[in-house]
Amino acid sequence: MRWFLGVWVALVLMGCGNDPTPVTGRFGEVTSAVVVVNPVINQGSTTTVAPGAERSGVELEVADLEPVKTDSTGLALVEELPTGTVRLDFNPGTYSFQVVQEKELYDVVVAYRDGTVQPLFPPVRYPIGGQVVEVEPGDSIAQAAARDGAIIMLKPGTYPGNFELRSEGVLIFGAWSPKDGPLSVIDGNVTVLGGTNRMRGVKINGRLTSNANNLSVAFSDIASATITGNGVSLVRNRFTAGQATVPSSSAVLVDNMGIP
Repeated sequence: MRWFLGVWVALVLMGCGNDPTPVTGRFGEVTSAVVVVNPVINQGSTTTVAPGAERSGVELEVADLEPVKTDSTGLALVEELPTGTVRLDFNPGTYSFQVVQEKELYDVVVAYRDGTVQPLFPPVRYPIGGQVVEVEPGDSIAQAAARDGAIIMLKPGTYPGNFELRSEGVLIFGAWSPKDGPLSVIDGNVTVLGGTNRMRGVKINGRLTSNANNLSVAFSDIASATITGNGVSLVRNRFTAGQATVPSSSAVLVDNMGIP
């Protein structure tokens, strides 16, 4: 796994402001959480949680770790997390979630207002335990994702699209550049049919289609999407063709660009 540790330690997401915040953590090396505070709720989101107005400079800490503050886009990175129950202390207000295993990454999206912290959806876990499959440019992602629970790391480069993801609990993690964005490019359409799949930091040149439940897509560039499953979360994606249709009765869309 050495290649992706070296790549992901250095990566940052530029976000919407001028002060980039690291949002990958040292995935596979240090247990981390990317915390998104008071995101913009996109059209089509079914959440009833109302975020506050404060995004920049919100301070939080975990146990004896040094406090961190959100950047101008509401992002903060907390590293060296313990396992078990982890409490984010906003002083005032707290939120707790479970860290299952060391060296994992979690996306935690919360609303913070009037001293109260509420999750917009359960934290998204990016597991690192078990076999990690490193896929080379040009190779088949579909083949690597043929088994349930696969953890797939994509190197920078282009991968064939127009495939169906039928397995469940699969993680597809792409390479990312602070200058150029996603470096792992899927050249074509992706159809997600299996439940509880996660995609982070990839670029899809075609249409992402899913009728599966509990799909999570974050920090990715997607030409267009049609999502009909329930329990969906879309976080900080860029829809480059400006098209995302999410006729779901249970979906949370936050901080996405290219849709209202």
